[in-house]
Amino acid sequence: MPSATEMLFALGLEDRIVGVTINCNWPPQAKAKAKIGGFFLNLEKIVSLRPDMVVMVAGAQDQSIAELRSRGLPVTTIRSGSLADILSEAERLGQLTGRTTEAEELTSGMRLRLASVEAKVRGLARPTVLVVVGTKPLVVVGENNFIADIIDLAGAENVAAGAETAYPQYSLEALLESDPEYIIFPEGLIDPAELGQDPRWQSLSAVAGGRLLFIDPDVLTRPGPRSVQAVEQIAEFIHEQETQ
Repeated sequence: MPSATEMLFALGLEDRIVGVTINCNWPPQAKAKAKIGGFFLNLEKIVSLRPDMVVMVAGAQDQSIAELRSRGLPVTTIRSGSLADILSEAERLGQLTGRTTEAEELTSGMRLRLASVEAKVRGLARPTVLVVVGTKPLVVVGENNFIADIIDLAGAENVAAGAETAYPQYSLEALLESDPEYIIFPEGLIDPAELGQDPRWQSLSAVAGGRLLFIDPDVLTRPGPRSVQAVEQIAEFIHEQETQ
């Protein structure tokens, strides 16, 4: 998974990474590594690389995890359900790979940045926010996931927090009813011009007021070191708008 690749690079393990997926594009050095497939993994290629450790994401890759383990490959799983998971799993990977110092430096830096955001938004109004991750159908960020944590730490209230699933399908009627003050999209998900031309979207106060944030999809949707950057960007955008 790209998120695991980013974490391993952040721990200074570039020279020991022998294979990544075709979707692993950050940091740029990852593009030069051998490719072992995308959503569907090339098991023969993985075996041929003779890895001492295969890092995979629990929940997102369970079927592939079982297949690799059935072939005797040494799979290590990491969790990515929350920002706390991201920090703790970075530390655990550091221990497993002999990079404890690097892991401590990485996570302490992330915690300091998160604490800085927390201090800046403390006492400020918490505007309502909706994060859209799909448009056909409309899929948004619910609760009990790391993006929900990002919204919370940025000093905002997620209007879809009461949903039954982590990433629920949302009706346009529900969107109109909740009418969030801010809407966040991954860049490239929807053409901003399309929002301005659709009367349904135009009726939303966030669209009418131009309170829309388009953010690098990899920064927003990958549970890894750059998740802190997402917190910083969202906090800066919504609270600068609030104070204008």
